[in-house]
Amino acid sequence: MNNKRSLIIRIVAIAMCALLVLGIVTAALSAFAAGPMEPVTGSRDMKQPIILAVAAAVLLAACVIVPKLAKKKEQ
Repeated sequence: MNNKRSLIIRIVAIAMCALLVLGIVTAALSAFAAGPMEPVTGSRDMKQPIILAVAAAVLLAACVIVPKLAKKKEQ
C-alpha cells in the first residue's frame, strides 16, 4: 500500500512539474515574441523567464533522476 501511494505521489509531482515547465516555456516564448508596444527607451529584462525555464527543467529532471538513483542504491 505504501509503495503504491509513493508511486502515485511521484506521478502527480512529475505531471505538475511538467505543467510548470510548459507554462514557463510558454510565458518565455510569448515574452520573446511580443513586439515592443511603446517606443524602445531601454532594454527589456529577459533574464527572469530564462532563469525560471531552466529552473523548471532542472526540477523536472530531478523528479525523474533522483528516484531512479535512490532505487539503484537500495538494490
